[in-house]
Amino acid sequence: MKKLLWSFMIISLSLKAQTVDLAFEKDLIPEGIAVHLPSNKVYLNSLVKNKIVRSNLDGSHPEDFISTGQYGYLSGFGMTIKGDTLYALGNSLAKTNNKSILLLLDITSGRLIGSYSLNQPDFIYLNDIAISSKGDVFITDSESNNIYTINKSKNQLEVFFSDDQIKHPNGIAISPDDRLLYFASYTHGIRILDLATKKLINKPNDHKGIDGMKFYGNSLIAIVNSKRDATQNGIYRFYLNEKNSEVVQKEKLKNFARSSDIPTTFDLHGDTIFFIGDSQLDVLNQETSEIIDASTLENYRLIIHNMVDQGKESEKNTVFSKRYCTEIGRFDLLIDNDEVAGAYYLAHKKALGGVWGRLKGNIMTGRWHDADGKGDIVITFNEDFSFFTADYRNENEPEKWYKDSWHGALRPNDSNTFSLNEKTYRCE
Repeated sequence: MKKLLWSFMIISLSLKAQTVDLAFEKDLIPEGIAVHLPSNKVYLNSLVKNKIVRSNLDGSHPEDFISTGQYGYLSGFGMTIKGDTLYALGNSLAKTNNKSILLLLDITSGRLIGSYSLNQPDFIYLNDIAISSKGDVFITDSESNNIYTINKSKNQLEVFFSDDQIKHPNGIAISPDDRLLYFASYTHGIRILDLATKKLINKPNDHKGIDGMKFYGNSLIAIVNSKRDATQNGIYRFYLNEKNSEVVQKEKLKNFARSSDIPTTFDLHGDTIFFIGDSQLDVLNQETSEIIDASTLENYRLIIHNMVDQGKESEKNTVFSKRYCTEIGRFDLLIDNDEVAGAYYLAHKKALGGVWGRLKGNIMTGRWHDADGKGDIVITFNEDFSFFTADYRNENEPEKWYKDSWHGALRPNDSNTFSLNEKTYRCE
């Protein structure tokens, strides 16, 4: 049995990409994400609940980092971490009596370090944020053509740059030498600003539909999520020339799991991207901050994607981690494009087992092995892999298949059991 579990751990650690189920409220509708590797924490904010939550990177220990409305926080937008400080943007979503805020929070305690607010008649959306190596702050306003900064002498937000050529800027990034600032304009594509001269140095282009954006090794990494043709959405790399002053080529690095998914911003550490697979933004009425159809909400998935050896090989190694409950106990499965491997717990026998096999479409054909013996197994998943049925046979009875013998459903919460379709599913 120890050998089985050790093999399962090796499989888990050798993967280049993984998906982690997060146990936060389903109606968060997160926009901003930030990862703090020293403490192994991921931070998400909420468009609906005006708060920030965090958990360990493996999804354990979910908790509120700041509570709803604490320190005057509003609907959460872009976030980033610099040193031990979390920078978090927020806006009221209604177009009347609009307010915007930037909070600086101690990454460990959540203590307020600084607060900067805007309360103006103009409709403002402080959307995304970039910070220089010297601590200078640059913020996009996606409802105008303005870029804000903190005037340190006045201790307030003010317009740093404004130009119709960057209208409706969203994602923002800064070069490592603090020389160039990059904006993802809804109308003019990726624009590049020389910070010393405050002049745009590249021409308008068709690199549009971008949300979050980061500088990465003589290129920009960006999430594209608003193309009319959803198949064009995904994670892209925009290669720059030697001076980092012009986009010369683009490459699609990763498709979203479903064409309907809407990831927003992301965080980047070294070669690894961290983002939420689907913010579920399409079920939010932004005028009223109400969920349109709560029954469609799902658990949030943290995608951890390594960009080394990108392209087709990387796509092949994208792996989803799923925790299922069945009539006989809990199943933990790793699923990629063509394989399934995992361990399960037989609650009635207090024994462990394992399954592995090839995946073709939504059907896995493979083997099982536990205290009762071993044999063949066929697991059939539904379209989004939230439910499965299993057929199996024992090597001691090769002619006898147990059809539709048990069923698995994604674990909805931390309870030990739950009921679905008149069946009781055991999770421990």
